[in-house]
Amino acid sequence: MYQPRNGDRVLQLMEGAYDLHTHTLPDFFPRCLDDFELLRQADQYGMAGVMLKNHLDPTVARSILVNSQGFKAKAYGSAVLNLTIGGVNPIAAQRYLEMGAKIIWMPTLHSRNQMEYHNFDDKLRHPGIRLLDEEGNLKPEVYEVLELVKEYDAAVATGHISLGESVAVCTAARERGIKTILTHPDWACTTIPLEIQKMLVSKGVIVEKLWFDVGVNLVSASYMAQTIKELGPENCFLATDRGQLGKEYPAEGLMMFMDAMLDEGLTYDQVRYMTHDNPAKIVGA
Repeated sequence: MYQPRNGDRVLQLMEGAYDLHTHTLPDFFPRCLDDFELLRQADQYGMAGVMLKNHLDPTVARSILVNSQGFKAKAYGSAVLNLTIGGVNPIAAQRYLEMGAKIIWMPTLHSRNQMEYHNFDDKLRHPGIRLLDEEGNLKPEVYEVLELVKEYDAAVATGHISLGESVAVCTAARERGIKTILTHPDWACTTIPLEIQKMLVSKGVIVEKLWFDVGVNLVSASYMAQTIKELGPENCFLATDRGQLGKEYPAEGLMMFMDAMLDEGLTYDQVRYMTHDNPAKIVGA
């Protein structure tokens, strides 16, 4: 396992930390570990919890199963509004929220924005889901899902939708007092200019900052840290988006992220807030 450069400081930060963006087996894509191994590793470092994310299959039932096995860390389930559950489907959203989903993600692989950028689902012959109508307004079913997310005190995340859709969803969600996550705005497919990130933060949106973007050299650690400093660490949370086959495990990725941000001048307390306090608020812990 990874040996952190900042030694005991990072190991102390891992105690009680959350990683709210992990990918595990079973999945439609190659992954390096399953739910049980993820929780075993989380327990090894004294973590508080992890979010299971699967683009094509909700993870709520899986989280219930793995949580029955006596781990100290908690697995949280989520659902992504891709075509495999009917897209932006209020009926599906309500059922998964009833089961305990903590995040409802707007479309990812099946969003039109993702499909136009790169189609990961080679079995899909579909133009992709668009959340805005021809007049540029959010479609009625999006509002229905938002009302359900509010009712169940969960969070909504923007997924892989376009910049315009992201702003519209975040604005509508915050008008309703919903916990709202801007999903990896530093990735090429979902890039959100920093000034727009700041505008969304002013509405109460929390910005997800991912090790994935640094780990695959999409952005530098220096750039990532600078965006966090400008947005305010109190408005961000750190997660890994790890689990890909051939890459480091999520727990290792989180330590690497902590190391990198400490090296770039963020304080221990700032990193702790982004890995403990803000994630705990999102899942209602």
